[in-house]
Amino acid sequence: MHNADMVSASPPDSVIDEVDLELINALQVTPRGSWAVLGRALDLDPATAARRWQRLTQTGLAWVTCTIGPARHHEFCMAYIKVSVAPGWLDSVAATLIEEASAPYLHHVTGPSPLLLVIALRNPAAVSAFLRDVLDQLPGVTSYHAEIRTVGYTEPSRWRLDSLDPVRRGRLSPPAGESRGFSVDETDRALYRLLHIDGRMSFAELAGRTGISQATARRRVNRLLDTRHLRMRCDMAQSVSGWPITGVLWAHVPPGSLDMVARAMGNRAEVRLSCTLSGPANLLLMVWLRTLEGLTEFERVVGELHPGLTVVDRSVCLHTMKQMWRQLDSTGRVVRVLDPNRVSFPGT
Repeated sequence: MHNADMVSASPPDSVIDEVDLELINALQVTPRGSWAVLGRALDLDPATAARRWQRLTQTGLAWVTCTIGPARHHEFCMAYIKVSVAPGWLDSVAATLIEEASAPYLHHVTGPSPLLLVIALRNPAAVSAFLRDVLDQLPGVTSYHAEIRTVGYTEPSRWRLDSLDPVRRGRLSPPAGESRGFSVDETDRALYRLLHIDGRMSFAELAGRTGISQATARRRVNRLLDTRHLRMRCDMAQSVSGWPITGVLWAHVPPGSLDMVARAMGNRAEVRLSCTLSGPANLLLMVWLRTLEGLTEFERVVGELHPGLTVVDRSVCLHTMKQMWRQLDSTGRVVRVLDPNRVSFPGT
């Protein structure tokens, strides 16, 4: 999947099977693992593994992308914004926000504010400018409420499908590295944008598209990954994951136990996102669940484990419209990758 505009010819969801799920799980562990390594781990011929992955990507059911890694998280400011719209304006407002370069995520959720927008900018002043220059000026927006992320504890690139048995998982070596400082340049940014489109793009193709040698492409990409400036991520359509429901919980936790609770939440299998926020609802959780009833059960369990946690607001995601600058259909399949030249790589 190398095109900035990719429309999938969507076959039935039933095309995915247990082997596909194992392959996706393996790619969550080692997103750029060779087909030989992945095939050996899954007891598959490498060509068969590659063919299965090609089908999954071509139908928009799964993809590998690239995100900014922990070593650079301090260089940008994320805000979570509840957006209220006038009747009849939802589609128009959503269409505009999907195109917004500073917004990696857009969710249609239940509740009085039907859009949950996530933006990533340089600093709080840039967030202020976005609120004034974009949301204040956008026809159909009646009000909004923004909070700044203060600490991120877990995020979706760390979520695992857990389809592999321990033996097969043990055959894979997850990437690891230590953060250390260096200055990125335009070639690094170009590599990031290409890996954003297709995280498994070969070193030969990366080299050809950036005008460097294959050895240099390999060295630069491995350096960016090993030092955690970039992080690879394998995602899939939620409708075929076995976890089709997304719950969004805004909670208050006493400051003295906030760090402990946020870390504990990040270790739970259901939790895709755990981060602290600037407002009275100082903990945001986004969870994938197997059933709608699971949201109540999740609240019950975490309430018993952490009596100081109080859920202030909750909603169910009806449609994740945009995820890491990819437009998704109502089943969670990729229908378009936004122009990566509009997605900035922080740092100089």
